[in-house]
Amino acid sequence: MKTIAVLTDQSSGAHTAGRYALHLAKKMKANVLLFNLIPATVPQLQAACGEPEMEETADNGLAAYALQLEQELAASSFTGSRLPEISFDAGHTELVDIMTAIDGHTDIAMVVTGVPDGEELANYILGNTCNRVIDWARIPVMVVPHDTVRMNPEKIAYATTLKGEDIQSIGELGELMESFGSELMVAHLCRTQPDKEVQTKEQALQTALYRDLNCGGVYFRSIDDSQSVRDWKWLKANKPTDIMALMLRPKEEMKSFFKRGQNADVAYHITVPVIIMPKRP
Repeated sequence: MKTIAVLTDQSSGAHTAGRYALHLAKKMKANVLLFNLIPATVPQLQAACGEPEMEETADNGLAAYALQLEQELAASSFTGSRLPEISFDAGHTELVDIMTAIDGHTDIAMVVTGVPDGEELANYILGNTCNRVIDWARIPVMVVPHDTVRMNPEKIAYATTLKGEDIQSIGELGELMESFGSELMVAHLCRTQPDKEVQTKEQALQTALYRDLNCGGVYFRSIDDSQSVRDWKWLKANKPTDIMALMLRPKEEMKSFFKRGQNADVAYHITVPVIIMPKRP
C-alpha cells in the first residue's frame, strides 16, 4: 500500500493541501501520513523578542487534525467505501528530520505541501523552504495553491526540456493518470523558432512517448513561447490543465520558468497544483 506524505503547519493553505492529498489518496488507494512542519524562524523570533515559546502538545496538534480529516472524509464518502488510513508522525518537526524520516519510508510515493497563507505559489516554490524539500526529496513533490478545488484531474501538463530523463518522469505520472483517467499533454515551450536539432529532439521524444510508455492519453505539443510577455495560457491548450508537472531543473532555469508570468504590467499566477519530479540519474 502506497502512502502520501503531507507537510502541514496547520494554516488554511496547509488544510487545502491536506484535503487535496486525501482526494488523491482515495482514488489511488493510498494512505496519508501527516508531518507537522514548524517554521524554524518562529522560536528564533520569540527568543529575539524576549517572548516565551508557546507550549506545544505532545502531538503538535496532529492527532486532532487527523481526526478532523477522517471525519470530513467519512462525511463525504459512501458508506462502506475504502477510505485512506490517516496517520501522523509527531516526532519530527524540523525539515531536515522530516525529510530524513520520509526517505526512510519506502512506501511513500509523493510529498504534498500547501502554500503558506499570504504567499503566491511561484514565489513559494522558489523560496528556501520549498527548495529544500524539493532538493532532498527522491520522490515527486506536489505544491497545492490556495483555493484548489478537489476534483478529478482530467488533464495533466508536463513541461519538457527534451532530455532523456523526461521519459522516466512522464512514466511515473502514469499511476496518477490511470487512477483518474487523465490525459497528459507533454509540452515543449520554444523560446525561439525550433531549428533542425530541436525538431529532431522533439521527434525523438514523441517516438519514445508512444514506444516506451504503457499508458494511453499521452500527446505532444510544441508551443511557441517567444513572446516578450510570457504567461500561463499554454496550460489551457485544448482544455484547461488541472495539474502541471516538470522535472527539477537547475535553480536559474527554475526561476526563469516560474517567473514567466510576472512583469511590470501584470502578474499571471499559477492556479493549479504543481508536481516537481526529482532528477533521475
